[in-house]
Amino acid sequence: MDQKMSSGAGQGFGVAGFVIGIIALIISFIPCLGMYAIIPGILALIFAIIGYSQASGANAPRGLIIAAFVISLIATSIAAWQLTTLHRATRGIERIGREFPGAIRDEIGDEIRENIRRAIEGLEEGVDPDTIPHDTLRVDTDEMIKELERLEGEKEPEEPDE
Repeated sequence: MDQKMSSGAGQGFGVAGFVIGIIALIISFIPCLGMYAIIPGILALIFAIIGYSQASGANAPRGLIIAAFVISLIATSIAAWQLTTLHRATRGIERIGREFPGAIRDEIGDEIRENIRRAIEGLEEGVDPDTIPHDTLRVDTDEMIKELERLEGEKEPEEPDE
């Protein structure tokens, strides 16, 4: 029943897969660059599969070939994980980039509205408009007029005096 395994079939592909798999594994641990290990990792997997198929057909030893397969599978998995993580982070950054201008516009709009309210309150209290600091009214006139018209629409109607 013991069959002699003296054939070297598939050993060349096994060694190539093992060496490339180790290189891919080392590259896969480098932050931000590890995703590029997916290319040599897949190449090492292909070499290991071809070597295993040749070794199985010739009843040759397959230990090194299996080690090459396992190492290249681990390297490819780590590289794929880094690639998906980077892809998710990129989508999150893009989303923040799309939402940021609106948030800034809203924040500036709130500041403008607050400045207009302070100016209106000052006018109602009889403050001379020339004494209002320029940084309070640092918006363009058209925008201020639109905001004032909008605020007038929000004002509660005054109750008639009896």
